Amino acid sequence: MSVDDRDMPAPPVEAATGASEIGNGPFAARQQAITTQKAIQQMTGADIWLKALQSFVSLGIADTLDDDEFRTSDDLAKVCQADPQMMNRFLHAMHAYGVMTTDERGRYGLTPLGQDLRPGTAMWAALGVITSPLWQRAGASLAATICTGRPHALNGEATPYPLVAADPGLAGMFSTFMSSRTIGLATALAARDFSGTRVADLGGGDGTLLSTILDGDQRLTGILIERTDVAARAATHFAERGLTGRVDVIADDIFADTCPPADVVIVASVLHNWDDASNLLLLSNARQALEKGGPDAELWVIETLLPEPGIHTSGIDLDLRMMTLFAGGRERTLAQYQELLTQAGLTLIGDESLPGDFTLMIAITGSD
Repeated sequence: MSVDDRDMPAPPVEAATGASEIGNGPFAARQQAITTQKAIQQMTGADIWLKALQSFVSLGIADTLDDDEFRTSDDLAKVCQADPQMMNRFLHAMHAYGVMTTDERGRYGLTPLGQDLRPGTAMWAALGVITSPLWQRAGASLAATICTGRPHALNGEATPYPLVAADPGLAGMFSTFMSSRTIGLATALAARDFSGTRVADLGGGDGTLLSTILDGDQRLTGILIERTDVAARAATHFAERGLTGRVDVIADDIFADTCPPADVVIVASVLHNWDDASNLLLLSNARQALEKGGPDAELWVIETLLPEPGIHTSGIDLDLRMMTLFAGGRERTLAQYQELLTQAGLTLIGDESLPGDFTLMIAITGSD
């Protein structure tokens, strides 16, 4: 799974005039008629907006305000050790961006968006990851990645995970964000009907998704397979949730054939990290676990899908991000995932939308 810009608020779009239309681009939904010059200006302007959010966090403005508290610009400048005039201009911009609000006396307070940028929150972590040197270097090297065919910023690594693990601060923010953004997805999955009792999560991170599912149905037991460092965090998470006796945590490569029999095997935001050959190996191993689980066993694949050509969705932006961070990683269309499943001896029997621009694809063993 990768942190991506779809989880950050969209940049503000000014009204524009002009006869030409910008198809289904990222701003089309909010401005139907827009000149090409204005569209490019708005897309390039998103960079300073990201820098403004980063500055808002680094200045510690959200730390100084309670949810319903308002303070003057000069007061905030003093607390944050900033130039009063510059702070006033900056707060004016953050008000326009929807991060700040004002009261009848012109004092500034936090909107819900601003509150979500306090240290330790999911969006604070997302901003920290996206603006980290690694992510910024990856984005800046997109052209080099396109030319060489491999992520230029990873120094020969296939994924960013070793580089993230080597930076404790970045690793902490990455873990916080991944766990937080999984909650909505996990809640939706937990509400589904589980006909069996054994649920396996391949590459399940710190266990947030699996623990939410187990909490929702006391009949269920779980299996989580992750690399050693992440498996240790997952074991701690399950212990804190009182689930140790109901979960087997297996520290192993997710491509190893180590998944025990299961009634449901979940592969969430994993396949987009890898090339087709790697995914076929993973899916074939999952199929074997399903075959051992019984005739009603199901595979649940959860990913963000690419749209039809010419249509802009979050999947388009995420695909470019994956290009710069994962060798072989990519977003795919529903048809492309169906082809992968078929090649692995699995049959897609249904798909449905989930929170966060995700799609659940359900597959069973065998072919039509």
